[in-house]
Amino acid sequence: FTWCNNIKFTMNKVACLLVLVVLFSYVTCTRIVMSTENKYDEKLWENRGRAPRDYPVNFSIFLKQKNLDILDQIYEDRTNPTSENYRNWMEIEEINDIIAPSKIEKLAIKTWLKIEGVKEIQDNGDALKVFATAEAAEKIFNTYFYLFEQRYTNKVICKQLGEYSIPRGVSHIVEFVTGIKTFNVDKRLRSHARTALDDSEGKVVPSVISALYGIPTNLPANTNSSVCLAEFQDDRSFAASDLASFQSENGLPSNPIYKTVGPYNPTFPDAESTLDVEYASGVVMDGPVWFWTVDGWMLEFANNFYGTTPAPYVVSMSWGWTENNQCEITDCGGLTSQQYVARVNTEFQKIGLRGVSLLAASGDQGAPGDGDPYCLSATEPISSIFPGASPYVTAVGATMLVNNSENDEVIVQNTAAEPPVCSKVTCANPATTHEEVCSYPTALITTGGGFSNYSPVPSWQSTVVSAYLSSGVDLPPSGDFNSSNRGFPDVSAVGHNYLITINGEDLTVDGTSCSTPVWGGMVAVLNNQLMAAGKPTLGPLNPLLYKIYADQPSAFNDISTGNNKCSEAECCKVGYVSSSGWDPVTGLGTPNFATISSYIMNM
Repeated sequence: FTWCNNIKFTMNKVACLLVLVVLFSYVTCTRIVMSTENKYDEKLWENRGRAPRDYPVNFSIFLKQKNLDILDQIYEDRTNPTSENYRNWMEIEEINDIIAPSKIEKLAIKTWLKIEGVKEIQDNGDALKVFATAEAAEKIFNTYFYLFEQRYTNKVICKQLGEYSIPRGVSHIVEFVTGIKTFNVDKRLRSHARTALDDSEGKVVPSVISALYGIPTNLPANTNSSVCLAEFQDDRSFAASDLASFQSENGLPSNPIYKTVGPYNPTFPDAESTLDVEYASGVVMDGPVWFWTVDGWMLEFANNFYGTTPAPYVVSMSWGWTENNQCEITDCGGLTSQQYVARVNTEFQKIGLRGVSLLAASGDQGAPGDGDPYCLSATEPISSIFPGASPYVTAVGATMLVNNSENDEVIVQNTAAEPPVCSKVTCANPATTHEEVCSYPTALITTGGGFSNYSPVPSWQSTVVSAYLSSGVDLPPSGDFNSSNRGFPDVSAVGHNYLITINGEDLTVDGTSCSTPVWGGMVAVLNNQLMAAGKPTLGPLNPLLYKIYADQPSAFNDISTGNNKCSEAECCKVGYVSSSGWDPVTGLGTPNFATISSYIMNM
């Protein structure tokens, strides 16, 4: 107490006493166990022994939030198209003032970390990104860190093994920790490749998408109307040369990636990243495109993105995993999957209140999902997906183009302003085709859809969900899904037979990984129009999309043929059937850009 009275720097006595509690818990070694074990697949990872003392170890400490009920009220108010506060977006500091722990509590955490040797801490309001060494991290968590080499890539990571803990004096502030024990696992949404230059069907290229949905290609660029492609689990690769070649072949303006965030390695381009950057830029034309990689999962991305200024106004995520098994693919820090999803959803709310639109793929395994892709489960034959099932993102499903007449031997080429690529492949012609549900075995994937495990149906969606459930369509057994929860997807776009350029070659791919960046690019175009008129960005889309549908259904092309009972490999007995209006197969349908744009600009 004498020390507190004599301190020379700016700190009130309450803060000082709290820091002393931290010091006391440190000295007396009173600790709370956060995790008791950490397992890894020895077939994939080789333990190379204890990490050197100075080896870098970076992790995040997520702090307990406050006033979440107030955050909910503000979010609902500012995303409601009928509210006077609609699209009155907030600054980071305003949001942090609502939900972040007090400065005194964060001071206690920072003091503890600095005592143990941490030199750099990034304060994201309700989370701290910590840059430490193995020696400091071992002291912080009372554990040991080891180096692990991935057998098929030779990549080396540093993770702890066994139990880890924190001082009791900070346990009331810390919710959980990420980044010290997770081993990346190969469970994600992938784009699906088939043989390049297969002309049995017309190829989908940017000009086809623009013609299909009426997306303008001649808007002047707005350097603020940006779109971000988010990649996860250390997927860090596209080649700038492939992007340049793709843009040239498709008659697009040259538009290199505006900014990369996170690890980036173009040596071995990945189809997922390549697809994302090529088709987002193919829709947004010469608008800024960000490429953001995360060696982790949704929570790390969302919190880091939230704290970034300036940030892009649209995020496209072609990734997902079963909603109730999130802790299979990430370190939940002792939380359940439901608790993890809840925390990520709060991060999504925070991002949305900054005026950012979040979009996510609805999955490629149909209603069975990644939980039952081979139709083997008797207890959980259908599954949900996250982040696609989050009410705070716009979930995007997939359609495919089908010839209008069975007698058509080839799809008639659209000769108007054909890009160079259509001289060497047969490009699809929207004038002689129509959209149906994208489904195996015609396609390599089946568009995902269903109902969330955790999130109740939002008010903006309740009318269309109720209409679908009472329409008389065949439904899965009531015990297989929660009909009172949020339904997904919200919208769709064509997701079959996309032509990409990778490693200098043409490749054809399928997936909601195709349709999601297309919608992301389209939202960036809408933001461009709004910004040019001096209006705020769209931000969270869902309340607006359902309002547009209620007022003007023609804004969406209704997809009423097909179902999502198949996965990528099998056709199951259980799933959802497409119908008129919203359904958990293709959502509200695909976009009629001109109608959507007119509605928004005249609000």
